[in-house]
Amino acid sequence: MDNTEVKKESKISGKTKFWGIVIIIVLVVLAVWIFVVPRVKANIAKRRAAEIMTAVENLKQEVDDYWKEHDGGGGFVMSEALAAAGIKKGVQEKWQFVVAWKPTDIYTKEMMDKLNDLSDGKYVFVAPYKMIMAVATDKNPLKTGVKLWYDAKTNDYHGFGVNNKVEPDWSEIFTDPK
Repeated sequence: MDNTEVKKESKISGKTKFWGIVIIIVLVVLAVWIFVVPRVKANIAKRRAAEIMTAVENLKQEVDDYWKEHDGGGGFVMSEALAAAGIKKGVQEKWQFVVAWKPTDIYTKEMMDKLNDLSDGKYVFVAPYKMIMAVATDKNPLKTGVKLWYDAKTNDYHGFGVNNKVEPDWSEIFTDPK
């Protein structure tokens, strides 16, 4: 072999090495994109869901305490309740909170009905509100309008991070006045 043939072979092997390295890098990036990115996204979604779930739970406790202390919902101010519940300003900017109160006569009737049916000392749960809801704002990395809510009738949470429900049963909230 003369000197020119050795140079050609080393150039070919150099090109082969380069493309081999490029292919390996592409495969590694693709593997990371396929296997790591979905896990990271799921972890971020789980943290966001836990954050808003904690906020709604704390707000629920604050609303319950307010009702007990004031014998009703009169004078309730959401911004004060959010501060008292310890909900951070960042969470308040990303979520809008709302309480759908029951009229006092309906709450009183439900409470009396439950107490009349009570015979074995069980815990009676009757909430003074129909639901407590958090709705994602445009400052939220989630899609605007994503919801998490506490349904007082069933004593359950629904929506983002809990189940696949995207909307509450609005007919339960806005009942027909007839």
